[in-house]
Amino acid sequence: MKSPIRVMCVALTIALVGGMVIAPLTAAPQETISLAFSAGYKEDVLRANIAKFQQATGVQVQIDASPYDDLYKKTLLSLSTSANRYDVMFMDEVWIPGLARFLMPLDDLAKQLDVKDFVPATMQAGVYQGRLYALPVDPNVQLFIYRKDVFQQRGLQVPGTWDEVLHDAQVLNDPGKDVSGIVTTAGSDLQTALDTLLLIWSYGGDVLGKDGRASADTPEARRGVDMFLQLLRYAPPGVQSYSYPDITKAIQLGRAMMAIQWAGGARPMEDPASSIVAGKLGYALMPKGTRRAPMRGVWVIGIANTTQHRDAAWKFAQWITGREFGRDSVLYPAKAAAMHSARVSVLTDPKVIESLPYAPALLANLKVSWTRVRVPQYPDIQEAVREVAADITTGRIPVSDGLKSLDAKIDRIMEK
Repeated sequence: MKSPIRVMCVALTIALVGGMVIAPLTAAPQETISLAFSAGYKEDVLRANIAKFQQATGVQVQIDASPYDDLYKKTLLSLSTSANRYDVMFMDEVWIPGLARFLMPLDDLAKQLDVKDFVPATMQAGVYQGRLYALPVDPNVQLFIYRKDVFQQRGLQVPGTWDEVLHDAQVLNDPGKDVSGIVTTAGSDLQTALDTLLLIWSYGGDVLGKDGRASADTPEARRGVDMFLQLLRYAPPGVQSYSYPDITKAIQLGRAMMAIQWAGGARPMEDPASSIVAGKLGYALMPKGTRRAPMRGVWVIGIANTTQHRDAAWKFAQWITGREFGRDSVLYPAKAAAMHSARVSVLTDPKVIESLPYAPALLANLKVSWTRVRVPQYPDIQEAVREVAADITTGRIPVSDGLKSLDAKIDRIMEK
């Protein structure tokens, strides 16, 4: 996989656009903007509500939805070439360093917003090198989920450390009843890489140092990965083939007592039509090793600096990050993955908390959340972590050899 840096090719026009002073915008009626969006991931929420925006502004929105990996590639292609396919992009925050040069700076326009209402960590998701290039839409973050009813019955306290999680996973694991102590993923799924990073962070490590050199092969990182492997001993059989939806399903069916899962996957767990444990779950701060480090993955909205529809694009950015859509999206009965809001006023709304019992934990984890390394090469680094995490969690290579291999891969990526 080639580094995004080698694909990007721009330009003096970008520097010029970045320096322009942009006047307040008012959308012109009957304009059409093209939106790059994530397929099957909160897409139903957007499509159910987009008519409100179109009717209020007269701006039509053409939604081009793609799977996660394809979305990044298509967005990069549109922005870095003359394709100019998209006016507005829904992006994972980790893409911002690589795409910032193609995006319209929003610092001046953001002064029109009630910025204080956004969770601070979510605003940082769209910042790169001190400039704001995107606004937060959906603040996904990892949650620690547990069977509140079972913990009460067994006299167990909510675990605050990974050592306590390991103890409880062993106590609650019951293969004879098809019940596992904890569920996550192993193998080649991307979630394995992200959970591996979570545990590495929890024990004080990381995969890239501040000097731009790989830093995975350290005692801290090894301790984190070792803990992850111990937890996997109490995961469901066949966990090496699990993916994001399988984590949610295992909880829904009562086959796992604890889970590491993104907030986006928690809503279906509270749906009585598909979950036998709805109302029986607890949501907590992510446990710690030497520090607490839940991973955030804020989905943001950015505007192409080549768009011919700046007014309409800005109106859409204001709408999709606003309180009204935020509340509508949070309360929407999503079946697969919920969309939340980055606004404190929405996440603390009593009606929202009544509908989403994990909203307080979502907010609490966001406040102490960590972000993945902010470098343009991150998509390639994440792929390297995914490959090595798959080798380690399936037992193909020992932890130490895997982390040495990861260091070599990352250094090669950073040298490109």
